[in-house]
Amino acid sequence: MKAQEKATESLRHPPLRESTALLENDGRVLDQLHKDFYVYLQNALPLDAVKKLKQEFLDVLIGMGYVDPGAVEPVWNGKDLTDFPVKVEKLHDRRVWIPFVEDKGVYDVFRRILGAEPFWLPIVEYRVTPPATALPQDPYIGRHQDGFYNGDLDCYTCWVPLMEIGAKEGGLAMASTLRPESYLHDTNDPPQYMIPSGAIPEDAWHRSHYHEGDLVMFNRWIPHSGLPNLSDRFRLSMDVRVMPVDGELPIWGKVLEFTPDLIRVENHDGREVTLTIDAETYCRWTAGRRMPTEELISLIPPGDYVLAFHEDGRALMLRPPR
Repeated sequence: MKAQEKATESLRHPPLRESTALLENDGRVLDQLHKDFYVYLQNALPLDAVKKLKQEFLDVLIGMGYVDPGAVEPVWNGKDLTDFPVKVEKLHDRRVWIPFVEDKGVYDVFRRILGAEPFWLPIVEYRVTPPATALPQDPYIGRHQDGFYNGDLDCYTCWVPLMEIGAKEGGLAMASTLRPESYLHDTNDPPQYMIPSGAIPEDAWHRSHYHEGDLVMFNRWIPHSGLPNLSDRFRLSMDVRVMPVDGELPIWGKVLEFTPDLIRVENHDGREVTLTIDAETYCRWTAGRRMPTEELISLIPPGDYVLAFHEDGRALMLRPPR
């Protein structure tokens, strides 16, 4: 067996529990999510909306020269990947997530799941994972729990594959047999506070063979990781965060004043909100690394926008919305 085939075989996992039938019963999807910490729904999202979003990704890769013009799949054309960015800023700049979540078919799916109007948080990851040349020593190096980096906010992450993602492509792996209600991140390991290797048993990891139209939705506690991409193409997916509009929403708006002791914000709903800042307030930029409050003040001046997770008038976490 070739080395690449052996590496791919080592990344085969038991599948996630599939819960698509629950979409026919209002409220059952969230019940299952609260029980298992995730739900995997096959062919749940309208394909036309998914394909439009996929085309946005393809257009950017073609424009960058990594995929040939006219391609309908993100097959790598061999261009040197040395300078390929960790985050593809053109997708962030285009804010392509907004037309996707505003699509009526997409809206209807989430309205049914949540039992309320969806409130979309401006926390979006455009995943464009290039082919890897070899299997890394730790294939789960990206393991994390979303709540740790998002102020323990009780929201749902929605992972949307934009292509067929099999064992070679890797994709999302969930530690789906775990039900932690605390964080596994090492608080003595700043500034990223990674989950240590060995903290999650290897047999806890599950992944499925994903297709366009699928949706994996999960809570803030469940550990997960992107797996290495050992295929001949870029792996494309997007994840967004959603809450019911009647939930405990974060502050999201324009900064009016930002000092080491407080932040004053013109919130998205028109209210002016002031939050206190103390030594426990977690200030971060886009990658999750904790930074001094003064550094974040220099990056988010008055007039720019902030996302603030809060409790009892105190800022738990401050970060840019993106």
